[in-house]
Amino acid sequence: MTTAPVIVSAVVGAGHDGQAEVVVEVAYPNGGRPRLSVAQSAVDEALDAAGVQHLDELRGQPWTVLVKRAV
Repeated sequence: MTTAPVIVSAVVGAGHDGQAEVVVEVAYPNGGRPRLSVAQSAVDEALDAAGVQHLDELRGQPWTVLVKRAV
């Protein structure tokens, strides 16, 4: 069993400024399941970091793919 939080869903949602955002639900081992609103540009980077092309493919990935990696 993993001890790291993982992404359980990612769907397009409306942002407060009229720009599309992605709502990501993360599952923690203790049962917590917060939802995060993430800018589309950050999700594009997460898709690249995870090596996937579609939001559905983020399911099961560690939440850390949402964190911009230092080069």
